[in-house]
Amino acid sequence: MIALGVLGAFSSMIAFLLGLDAGSSWSMLTGFEEWLVVRLGQGHDLAWPLLVRHLAPGGWTHPLTKQADAAAVITLHRLLRDFFTLREQPDGLTRIFLDYQSWKVTQDWYQLEAANPAQSS
Repeated sequence: MIALGVLGAFSSMIAFLLGLDAGSSWSMLTGFEEWLVVRLGQGHDLAWPLLVRHLAPGGWTHPLTKQADAAAVITLHRLLRDFFTLREQPDGLTRIFLDYQSWKVTQDWYQLEAANPAQSS
């Protein structure tokens, strides 16, 4: 993104990326949110822009100061680079979702419902 000269406020970057994602039929960022959740170790109920903010130096701050905004943009660029590097590997997307599933089953709130054949009719 930096190479394209797209460097601005975090909110502008989010709008730009959401537009790119929409233009790709919502496939460009497939797996990004799950990958971020695993990196953060929490936040399965948050959208990816919030996860990025939590991963930025200093963590979540609200409202964004000028310094925190710049840190969030830099963090977003770094995370996207790392994400796309992994996702471009032959099994990258599969690994992302397997890692997410592995993380999810370790959470107290997650319970896999076992199908009970006696109850289905």
